[in-house]
Amino acid sequence: MPKKTIWVTGLCVLLVMLTLAAFAPSIVGQLRNVVFDSYQRVFPREPDPNVPVHVVDIDEASIRLLGQWPWPRSYLATLTDRLFTLGAVAVGFDVLLTEPDRTSPGAILQSWQRFSQQDITLPAALLAQDHDNSLAEAFLSRPVVIAVSGAVDGDVPQPKAGISFTGARPDSAITSFPGALSPLPELTQAAAGIGAISLSAGDDGVSRTVPMVVRMGDTLMPSFTAELLRLAQGAGSHILRTTQASGEMSGGAVRVVEMRTGGATYPLDGNGHFRLHVAPTGPRGMTPAHSLLGPDLPAASHPEIANRIILVGSSAQGLFDLRSTALGEKVPGVMLQAGVLEQIITQSFLTRPDWMPGLELVTIALVGLLITFLCTWESPMAAFAGTVVISAAGILAGWLAFDRAGILYDPSMMILTAIAILLPGSTLGLIGKERLRQSIRSRFAYFVPDALVTQIAADPDDALTPRGAAREITVMFIDMRRFSTVTERMTPEEIVHFLNRYLGTVSDALTAEGATIDKYIGDAVMAFWNAPINQPDHRARSLRAISRVEQSIAAANDMLAADGLPLIGIGIGVNTGPAYVGLMGSRDRLSYTCVGDNVTQAARFEGLTRIYGTNNCVGAPSIHDLPEDIRAVELDRVVVKGKTEPVALHCVYHAHDQAFSSAAAVFCKARSAYLAQEWDHALSVLDQLSGMAVDGLDTLLLAQLYRDRITALRNSPLPKSWDGTFVSTAKR
Repeated sequence: MPKKTIWVTGLCVLLVMLTLAAFAPSIVGQLRNVVFDSYQRVFPREPDPNVPVHVVDIDEASIRLLGQWPWPRSYLATLTDRLFTLGAVAVGFDVLLTEPDRTSPGAILQSWQRFSQQDITLPAALLAQDHDNSLAEAFLSRPVVIAVSGAVDGDVPQPKAGISFTGARPDSAITSFPGALSPLPELTQAAAGIGAISLSAGDDGVSRTVPMVVRMGDTLMPSFTAELLRLAQGAGSHILRTTQASGEMSGGAVRVVEMRTGGATYPLDGNGHFRLHVAPTGPRGMTPAHSLLGPDLPAASHPEIANRIILVGSSAQGLFDLRSTALGEKVPGVMLQAGVLEQIITQSFLTRPDWMPGLELVTIALVGLLITFLCTWESPMAAFAGTVVISAAGILAGWLAFDRAGILYDPSMMILTAIAILLPGSTLGLIGKERLRQSIRSRFAYFVPDALVTQIAADPDDALTPRGAAREITVMFIDMRRFSTVTERMTPEEIVHFLNRYLGTVSDALTAEGATIDKYIGDAVMAFWNAPINQPDHRARSLRAISRVEQSIAAANDMLAADGLPLIGIGIGVNTGPAYVGLMGSRDRLSYTCVGDNVTQAARFEGLTRIYGTNNCVGAPSIHDLPEDIRAVELDRVVVKGKTEPVALHCVYHAHDQAFSSAAAVFCKARSAYLAQEWDHALSVLDQLSGMAVDGLDTLLLAQLYRDRITALRNSPLPKSWDGTFVSTAKR
C-alpha cells in the first residue's frame, strides 16, 4: 500500500507539473525568463571592437550644444553627408521623422504670421529653403535606412525591400499592428531602406528579443536592423523560412524559423523575433553627434566611421529610448539594435529550437517517474540524492548548452518537479517503510537470517514469495567436464583458486543476462530466470547466457593451454516450464530456490549432453523466443528418466558460427533420412557429418550415436507409430 500511495501521489504531482510546463502560464514564463537572464549574466556576450558596427549618439552633451530635440533636419542632412564622407557603409536613423520640420524658413514664417498683426515677409531665396527636402536630397542614392513604427492607425509606407517566404505566409505568427507611424513621404521616397524599430519587452519591461519582421496592416515590414544589413551588403530582399519548409514541427501552425538577408542567415523565434545576447555596457564607445556637427569638419580618416554600419540614435534620458536588459542595466534602444547587427555579423546566436519544449516535457516526465521510483526505495536518501544530482545536472546542462551552443534550455520545471515529488514521496516512503519493516521483522524473524530481513522487507510478497508461488521459469544446469583431469596435477590451494575463478567467470556470464544463481554444487551451477523479478524475455536471456558461458569457457581454455594444462568442457541443460519458487528450508536456514518436474528435466538435459556430444541441450519450450543471432537444431525426441512423454531436445548455437551452421544442416538431412527409415542414405550423410570439425559439437560421437541406432533398428520391424523417440535411462 505505501508504494501504491507514493506512485499515485507522484503521478498526480507530475501531471500538474506537466500541465504547467505545457501551457506555460505567466508565472512559468516569468520563471523561464529569470533562468535565461541568469545565463546571460553568467555568460554575457563579449563585444568585439572589430565588428563593423558603430553608434552615433544624440547624447545629453549634444543636446546642450546643439539645442533641444528635434533638431532641424538640416542638421541631420549635414550629419548624413559627413558620415558618408568619412566612409560609412550604411547609415540608419533610429528616430522617427514623421512630422515636417518646423525650423524651415517657410514654417517659421507661418508661425510668426499666425500671432502677428504685422505683415512679415522673408526673401524668396530663404523661403525656398526646406529642411525636409535638404534631408531627402542627402538621402538620395545613398544606403540610408529610416524608421517606421507600428501604430493603431495610420497609412503604412511601401517597403523598399520585398519579403519572400517559404510555405504559407506567416501572418498569424508575427507581431502585427493595424497601422503605422510613417516617415514623411519625401523622406520615404528618398531613403533606400525603411524598417520597423519596435523593440519588444516582457511583462517585466525587459527587452529580450527584437522583431525582425512585423505586419503593419496587410504589409510585411522588415526591421530597422534587417534593412541596414541588406543595404550594407547591397542585397535586394529578405527571405523568411517557415516551419512548412523546414520540416520542423509546429503543431499545425505556420511559424517562422529563420530569416536570410543577403548572405547572412539568422535564426528567429516562431513569432519572427531575434533573441538578444546582451553585452555589458562600458567598454563599447559611441561617437557623440555634436563631434560630427561642429564648425570644423572631422578628419577625412575616421576609424570609428569608415567601413562601418552607422546607427544614429539617442542615449538622452529626455528622449525616452532607454531599455532594460537581461543584465539588469538600462541601455539606449539603439545599442540593442547595434547588438543585433553584431550578433548576425559574428554569427553568434541564442536559439530555442522548436523541439526544446518537447524535450523539456520529456525530461520532466522522466525525472518525475525516477524520483517517484526512488521514493519507493528502502533508503530515504536515494530520492534526495537523486534530486540533488538531477538539479545539478539540469543546471550544468543549461549552462553548457548556452555557453557552448547558444541553446536555451530551461531546467527549472524539471527541478521543481523533482522537489515537488520528493517532499510528499519521501515522507510517505519513510512512514510506509517503517511500518512495513516492523511487519516483516515480526513475520520472518524466526525463519530468515538477519542479513536477509532488510531485503525481504523491500517487497516480500512479490520478490521472494515467502509462501511459495507457481511461476513459469527457465532453469539452467551447468557442469564442468574433465575436472579431475585438469586438477590432478594441482595442489589443493590451486584447485580452490581454479574452481573459484571458473565459478566466478560462469557466474558473471549468467548475471550479465539477469539470472538468479540458485546454488553451487561442487563444480556445477544451478540458475534460473523470471524469479524473483519478472522477466518476460527469460527464454531469450537463458539462450544468450549459453553463448556467454561458452565464450567464458573458451577464454578459460586459452589460459589453461598457455599453462600446458588439459582443456575443460561443459555441459549445459536448459528447460522452461512451471515450477514453485520461494523461501524454502528450515527455520534457521532458508534459501530462495525453485522445485518441480521442469527443474528436474533441466538437470536431465545437462546429463544428455554427454550422449549427444554437445555443449548444451535445450528443451523445446525454451526456444520459443529465439534471439535473432541464435539458431537451434533439433537433436532428438527423448523421454527422460522418470517421464513417460517425449520432449524435443535441441542444441543452440550462434548464427555467425558458419562451421556449426554447416554441421547442423548436414545433421538435419541425416535425421530426416533416419526418421524416414532411409537407413543407407542416413548413414551416408552421417559419414559426411563425421568428417566435420566443429567447436562445441562432437560430430563423431553424434554420428556414431545414430549409426548405432540404425544398426539396431534396420533389421527389426518397427511399429507404424514409430517417430524416432529415444528413451533415456540416464539421470545426469
